[in-house]
Formats: sequence, structure tokens, C-alpha cells
Amino acid sequence: MSSKNWIVAEPIIEDAKKQFPEIDPAVLQLLWNRGLKTQEQIDIFWGPDWSRDTHSPDLFLNMPAAVAKVFASLEARDIITVHGDYDADGVCGSAVLISTLREICRAFGFDETKITSYIPHREKEGYGMSVPTVEHLHQHEKTKLVITVDCGISNKPAIERGAELGIATVVCDHHTIPDQLPQTAILLHPLVPGEQYPNKNLCGTGVAFKLACGLIAEARKRGAKFPDGHEKWLLDLVAIATVTDVMPLTGENRVLEHYGLMVLNKTKRVGLQKLMDVAGCKMGELDTYAIGFQIGPRINAAGRMDHANGALYLLIEEDPVKAGELAQALQAANVARQKASEEMYQQAKRQIGDVGDRKILVVVGEGWPAGLVGLVAGKLVGDFGRPTYVVGKDGEKYVGSGRSIEGFDVTKALHHAEEQLDKFGGHPQACGFSTTGSDRFEKAVALMTAFAEQELSGRDMAPSLRADAQIDLVQADWKLQEAVEQFAPFGEGNPRPVFVSREVEVCAFDTVGNGGKHLRLTVRSPRGKIARMIGFGFGSRASTLKIGQTVSVAYEIGVNEWNGNRELQLRIVDMV
Repeated sequence: MSSKNWIVAEPIIEDAKKQFPEIDPAVLQLLWNRGLKTQEQIDIFWGPDWSRDTHSPDLFLNMPAAVAKVFASLEARDIITVHGDYDADGVCGSAVLISTLREICRAFGFDETKITSYIPHREKEGYGMSVPTVEHLHQHEKTKLVITVDCGISNKPAIERGAELGIATVVCDHHTIPDQLPQTAILLHPLVPGEQYPNKNLCGTGVAFKLACGLIAEARKRGAKFPDGHEKWLLDLVAIATVTDVMPLTGENRVLEHYGLMVLNKTKRVGLQKLMDVAGCKMGELDTYAIGFQIGPRINAAGRMDHANGALYLLIEEDPVKAGELAQALQAANVARQKASEEMYQQAKRQIGDVGDRKILVVVGEGWPAGLVGLVAGKLVGDFGRPTYVVGKDGEKYVGSGRSIEGFDVTKALHHAEEQLDKFGGHPQACGFSTTGSDRFEKAVALMTAFAEQELSGRDMAPSLRADAQIDLVQADWKLQEAVEQFAPFGEGNPRPVFVSREVEVCAFDTVGNGGKHLRLTVRSPRGKIARMIGFGFGSRASTLKIGQTVSVAYEIGVNEWNGNRELQLRIVDMV
């Protein structure tokens, strides 16, 4: 039996069908579920147009100041340090700016060795730009301008210390706005008070890309021969970061992802080509799934297992031999990451035991690496449907990461425990924090728990499954599959559609895969349609099935390709 609550979208009203008689009702339902109810909205969704549907970087209030500052530093032959975060968003955004600044240096004859990078070590330094880092950049690198990527908005002390030392800062960030903003920095952030930029859901790389566009436009004005559309070659990295940072694939983000996937599938980056080789990706066939499960995890593995510099150097490497070596190193790091995170995950599940009526889950493990706690938290949220914080303990030091469910802000919970924490930050759906001492940690957990109890009071905490429509299996045909593909790219805010078919009769079943891990199921609908389904990870359900019994199935529709054959594939998401 499923432990999930199925929430099937309300069927569209008859007036809507009359308004769009040329659109299949099942397809119209999918559009309606995504809030696409006018011809204009539908046209933009199905036919993203670069010039119409993206926003000018100049809409950022501080873009002119940021561009002017960067060019002033370039002309002064200053050392410019791009300071990124250690995840895929920070790494990709750093690569966007470093490659752009290098190209501008080449165009004007500036010294490109003046463009440097800095990414903190996740375990030793933690998230964001710190005062010791700024002092190091001043003393040892002679940095005069820092451009942050995917961090900086919460680093007022470091930015002010930089200003005292003669270091200017441009911030490219998208994280939750702190109570006190850095006053001495030039802020590029879609959420700062008064900001006019329309897309409030850019990832850090998205913001860095907008700065890169502004810099390229200014370079053209100054005589650089960048061809029209040159900046679009940066979109491979924007596509990766938008998916890995779980940004909504709606509005401008959908357009960036649409074109970004085009660029990714013909990327000129030698490092990305080598990474795709080791990941088993096929150029020309890359989609958001490939980013989320093949490319993204390998880029993230560098910062999780050792240092994110390995991933950054790969993305900006121009020598094929070096790029191949760096890609192999990321592959090895990812294999180690998979093994270590699986062990942590199993330990955490045992620690949780019976969830009962708990509103949030907090698990702690001695020696759990800070680079893996977020991954494990995400898996546990999927299992238990509750906001989850996974914490690594090293002596008196606690470093944790939280992941959330719809409608609960995990970072807001940390604000309620602020006095017990050393550092914290994040988004409504994901956060990180650290504290020192078991007493402070326990007090923080108590405050976070009290906040969650209040916020989630009376809410059914069983995991939910949202389905787009209830249909007969007769409707699950090639025509529907082709219509579904029009909704790609899939991701946050635009998930692959899920359909429900109820009271179907079990005709045959068996298990396949290593150890019978997967379920192969043949069912007949009330109207007599016979369909084959595959349930990845559903092998254990075979023991509860009988020929002739009726079940209800939630599934996705796709295509299975093997040995040159193509067949419709109905992939089981849940079954009762």
C-alpha cells in the first residue's frame, strides 16, 4: 500500500475546453495545472523566444555600477578575484565570469593572469566569504576587486573588512536577504529591497550570467569584436546550475534552460565534454535528467569530498589532456560520494525509527562529512515527508544542512534559533548552519522544533503525490506522450506530468534487475486496454500482488529505447 496522499488536480471547466477547442483536453489540463490559461501564456511556454522572453541585464539597478567597476579594475591592471561557493551553482557561476573576464582581457590586451579565483573549503572554512579570506586575498593575492558568486549577501563583516583594506566587492547572489545588507558592496541580487529585475528566481549562476552579458555588451561598445549572441555560449553552465540549484523552470528560467540545453548539447568546453564521457552522457541527448543525475552530482562531488577547485578548474580548462585527468578525478570523487552518502543515509534512517507525530526530523552523526549532510537530508524528506536537518558532529562542532517540504521555510526556522548558532543561511527549501557545543545545539534544535510545531500544527504530514489528471489507459498513447514532451524541460515548478488510472486489473507481473529490484507489470483498464508498466524500485511489491486483483496506479509516460526499438513506457510512480 502507498503511504502517500494522492492529490489529483481539479478537472478543467467546460468553458476552458470551449475556449481552446483545438487543444486536446488532456493537454489543456496539463497547461491549466501549470497556471497557463491565456493564449499568450501558452505561446510563451511552448515557444520560448530569446529576444521576447528574457530580460535585459540593465534592469538590475546596480548593473551599470557593477560593469563600470569591473572595467575600471581591468584598465587599472588590478587583481580581480572571483569568489564562488563550493556547490555546482557557485562553481558554474565562477566559470561563467572567469571565462568572460579572460575573453575581455584577450580582446583588449589585458593580462588575463590578473583574473583569479577563490572557493572556500566546505569543511575547513564553511559557506560564504569570511574575514580571514579577505585578509588572505589582500596580503597574499594583492586582490583589489572581489566578485562573489552564489554568496556574499550575508557576508557584511568580510565585505566591510575588505573595504578597509582597499578591496571593492561586487555581489552576485540570490540567497535569503539578511537583516543587515553589506553597505559598501555593489549588489546584484534579484531580491534586495527596491530591485526592479523581474525574475526573482535566478540562481547564482543566472545572476553571474547577467553580469557577464553586461560586461560583453560594454566590451562591444568599447570596440571588442564579440559576435552577436556570443554570450549564449555561457548558457550551458546556466542550464546546469538552474537545475542543480532546484530553481523553478518557469518564466525566464524556462527560456534560459531551453536555450541552455541547446548549448550544452554542443558545448565547446573541453572539460564538460570530458565529464560527459566519464558520466556516460551522449552529446545531443542531454536533458534536465542528465544534468540532475549525471553531470550535476559529479560537479558537486568535488566540493563534497575534497575541494570544489577540482570542478572549477575542469570547467575552465582548455587543454584536453588536463581536462581528461580532472574529469577522471571528479568521477572517482563521485563514486566515493555515493558510497559514503548511502552509509550515512542508512544510519540516519535507523536513527529516525518510527516518525510518530514529529513535525521535523533532526539526526546527528559523529564524523558525518559536512559535504554530504544536505544530500542525505534530501533523501530523508522524500522518505518521510517532513522538514529534515542532518548534522555532522566533530567534537564540539556541529555542521548541519536542512531540506524542506512544500510550505515550510527551513531557513526561517534557523532564524528562530539564531542566538544558538554560529552561522546559518539558505533558501526556504534548503539551508545550512553551524554551532559549537552540545548545549547550544540542543537549545537550537528545541527552538527549531517549537517553530515547526507551531507552523505545521494540524497539517497532515503524510507525503503527498500530485497528479495532473485521472485518465483511462486508452488515453496513455503515443499522442499523449508527444504532447507531454512539449512541456520539457522538466524540473522544479514544471515536473514531468503524472497520470492516474484507477481500478486496473493485474494481468501479469514479475521482477527484473539485480535482485529483483524492479517490478514489471501488465494491467487491463476497465475499457479493455492492456498496458505494460515498469516500477523502478517497486520489486518488493510483487509479493503483495495477485493475478486478477484491481489496483490504482500513478505513472509517468515516456519512451523506452533499446536496440533501435522504441516503445511507450509507463513508469510507475506509486500504486495502491
